Amino acid sequence: MKHVINENVKHYADFNAFLKGIKDDFGYKDAIRWYNRKGEAFSKTFNELHDDVFALARYFDQNGLSRKHIAIISENSYYWIVTYLATAISGGVAVCIDADQSEAMINQLLKQVHVSAAFISKANGDLAYHEEELKMNIPFYLMEGSYKNLKNVSQLINESDDQPLNVELDANQTASIVFTSGTTGLSKPVMLSHRALLCNGREAIAYVEAGPVVFTSLPLCHTYGMTCAGIATLGRGATLVLNGNLKTVMRDLQNSNAYSMLTVPLMVEAIHNQLWLSAKQNHKDEALKKALKISRLRRQVGMKRPIKELEAIKKQIMGDLRVIICGGAHMSKDIAEEFEILGVTMLQGYGITECSPLVAVNGNHACKLSSVGLVLPSCEVKIVDEEIYVKGVNLMNGYYGMPEETEAVMEDGWFKTGDLGQFDKDGFLYITGRKKNLIVFKNGKKVSPESIEEKLMQIPLVKDVVIYGAASGLSADDVKLAASIFPDPVASASMSSYEILESLHHEINLINRTLPLYQQVQMINIRDDEFEKTSMQKIKRHLV
Repeated sequence: MKHVINENVKHYADFNAFLKGIKDDFGYKDAIRWYNRKGEAFSKTFNELHDDVFALARYFDQNGLSRKHIAIISENSYYWIVTYLATAISGGVAVCIDADQSEAMINQLLKQVHVSAAFISKANGDLAYHEEELKMNIPFYLMEGSYKNLKNVSQLINESDDQPLNVELDANQTASIVFTSGTTGLSKPVMLSHRALLCNGREAIAYVEAGPVVFTSLPLCHTYGMTCAGIATLGRGATLVLNGNLKTVMRDLQNSNAYSMLTVPLMVEAIHNQLWLSAKQNHKDEALKKALKISRLRRQVGMKRPIKELEAIKKQIMGDLRVIICGGAHMSKDIAEEFEILGVTMLQGYGITECSPLVAVNGNHACKLSSVGLVLPSCEVKIVDEEIYVKGVNLMNGYYGMPEETEAVMEDGWFKTGDLGQFDKDGFLYITGRKKNLIVFKNGKKVSPESIEEKLMQIPLVKDVVIYGAASGLSADDVKLAASIFPDPVASASMSSYEILESLHHEINLINRTLPLYQQVQMINIRDDEFEKTSMQKIKRHLV
């Protein structure tokens, strides 16, 4: 396999240099595009992005908000990126908070990281009027639009004067605080430096050819969205198409003419389902099955060009999309292979917030579907007792206000990810599970639940599943392997509860026959409701 590294993207030490560099290099090109509820397109050039960011940074400097912690609590938007970058170049720290969380949780996070101001979406407008609960005398601003007497970002930009911004930046100073996803408990505030974010953004496309237009609906409040989609795309002069409303994702994707898309497996599954639904509604599902079968046979003899019928069906749902970069959870190999036949290259990667986030990714010219790809050029990865350790400039500055927790995950400059993995002979990394999720039996044997979950997810009736150790004795390690399953609502629509359970027992017994006794599922729990998930669509396992 040919490992192709893209060396054409400039390296910047801080966001001040980044903004000036992309303005000089790409000026009048579209930097960011988005669509309103009516489907009307709007865009800003690299010149406009630069000028808006520096204007807002000057407002911060002139109003005592430079070098402060500024919270951003909003869905994706152009002004989300403007606020983030303005905070960074004014020497401050952009505190990225998921707007979908409860008001009580948002209040707790604001206090935890000592913010001096907060930028909120219209939907979160009431936060500004609950200062008695917050007990924080901080100003609130609106991201865009109008809500009561709050000023929005556009107004602040217009209010700033033309005085130069004189704020010196250290490449190693914290530019952003991002909270971990909290799938196993309390979220931790991760401090990421200018150097870590910009290096990681640059290397996010080291192996990937993402094309001139990149689409994403990933939450910018997570590093996967802001670093791998935002910084990486803008840094090479491509156009970033933002979606901030999941109700319009498919419409915006089709309208964007995007070459590539950054997303999570749940969205890939949604696109896959939409593809087949559209084919069925147009009475083309049998033709699609036949065309896929023929295409598979052609690929076996080296003929990889998609046939015209498949191209037409794909274009109707995904437009001109050629590459999907997927992270955040395990991607279905079957769906990936089907998309490959349709002419869409599927590239899986691996990242973790504490690493800014990307550690490894597959490339257009070097890809193994079951792996998470090759380690980035600036990273080092080693496996210690099956656990993945990472070292590199992309590592965090630590957890804000949590020195003991920081010390617990570091060892001689290496970050202990808590993820389990292994390399193959070609240097491709494979994720085998999560250390905290390991199920340990009293005979000393261990099971990674993710490996069993992957097998059960192949059952058509299973929408989501969590494998856990159910207590079966007095000691903590006297457990039986159990599966908590949320059945697919469509596949199970005409079935009774008894029929669902009977079908699942049959399918799981077939899988059990292929596994050692200690890895066999012995109990099944059927859920009526979906699992609670993070905004990155990871199941909150600690709530199961």
